[in-house]
Amino acid sequence: MKYITIENLEFYYQDVGTGYPVVLVHGMASDHTVWEGLIPLLKENYRVLSVDLRGHGRSSKTPGPYNMELFASDIVRLLDSLKISKAHFIGHSMGGAVIQELALDYPDKVQSLTLISSFCYVNTHLKDRLLDLMKILDVEGFDAFFDACLNLTYTPEFKAENQELFKEVMDIMAKSTSTPALKEAIKACLKINFKDSIIKINIPTLIIAGLEDVFTPSHHAEEINNRISNSKIVIMDPVGHNLPVENPEDTYLVIRNFFLQFE
Repeated sequence: MKYITIENLEFYYQDVGTGYPVVLVHGMASDHTVWEGLIPLLKENYRVLSVDLRGHGRSSKTPGPYNMELFASDIVRLLDSLKISKAHFIGHSMGGAVIQELALDYPDKVQSLTLISSFCYVNTHLKDRLLDLMKILDVEGFDAFFDACLNLTYTPEFKAENQELFKEVMDIMAKSTSTPALKEAIKACLKINFKDSIIKINIPTLIIAGLEDVFTPSHHAEEINNRISNSKIVIMDPVGHNLPVENPEDTYLVIRNFFLQFE
């Protein structure tokens, strides 16, 4: 376990493997554990850093407001402290929005972007889902919120096959999750809009989406692909929103094939 102190933030990260650095950024209401299937594969060829964004996991639950600029600057300060000048960045869902912000604000830090199940702006469908989750969290509490997230982020088959695992994960997360911090993360998501600005990104970008994703359907990936000129898109099937968990092996193969151009 490793921490770096950034002002009032105790920022948790993991650092494994050797080689060119790859930074993993999780989504809203998640943490570094979402990458547990992918890290063992990546670390064979790369130095892999997975972070817990502020308000999430083992990092401090600092008061809000949160936004993508704040999340991105936290990551850059971590990299500066580790004397890492440039890295590949992989972001899942909200984490993909964080690294879009990072590419806009700190382009010299970014070798490539991999955006998994992500989005560049909040359309009506996504806004409604996020507001529903906020309401469930407010009215019914974390357990109901967690179950609602499962329905949005996994295929029904995967959820049915892993009920015991998800029960264990929910129990662990219920103890570490801060409801006020989680609300701040949802509010931060609701403000995301890179619709016009990401046209400026010319960094090599891989966009991965799950064909059965009901939270951020694949048209979000297509929107990003249409706006970032130096990008390619891969639609995986049969997986949902949380495809690094449902199928880490195929996810890794897509990413590894993309990274080969830099070697």
